[in-house]
Amino acid sequence: MADFNFNNLGDGLRTIFLAGVGAVAASAEKSQQIVDELVKKGELTVEQGKVLNSELTRKAQGAAKGAFAGATDAASKARDAVDDVKDAALKARLSVMSEEERAEYVARVAKIAETVNAEKAAAADAAAAKGADEDAAAAATDVPADAPAEGETPAAGGAEAKAE
Repeated sequence: MADFNFNNLGDGLRTIFLAGVGAVAASAEKSQQIVDELVKKGELTVEQGKVLNSELTRKAQGAAKGAFAGATDAASKARDAVDDVKDAALKARLSVMSEEERAEYVARVAKIAETVNAEKAAAADAAAAKGADEDAAAAATDVPADAPAEGETPAAGGAEAKAE
């Protein structure tokens, strides 16, 4: 069976989408140049040029939206196909196992899932703690430089007030 890297599938779809957007942008720029040339030659009035350019821009934006929708749909179909292949491969693997081997495999997968869940929870906790630490640090730095320290009372008149 040929090796196929499904991880690069999204990159290919992204490249296709970006090429479509680039083509739309290039055609919009070219249409603007053509309109500008026709206005310079006097074949179009400035007002007609503006109307024509806005119509072309609207059509280009519609084409870009269509290209994005098409790329999104293709990516969704590709993910579905990848999931189908993964499911078929898993089913094939499980079908050659004995009932005992399948039970061991299920237990191993459950243990891996627990580990992943614990790692994600720990990462979320660490991110929350980091955010709380950053909030506390930001609150501590919000004190004005000339404010008295905790427990001190402000002196009226500065150093002269202390000398009296």
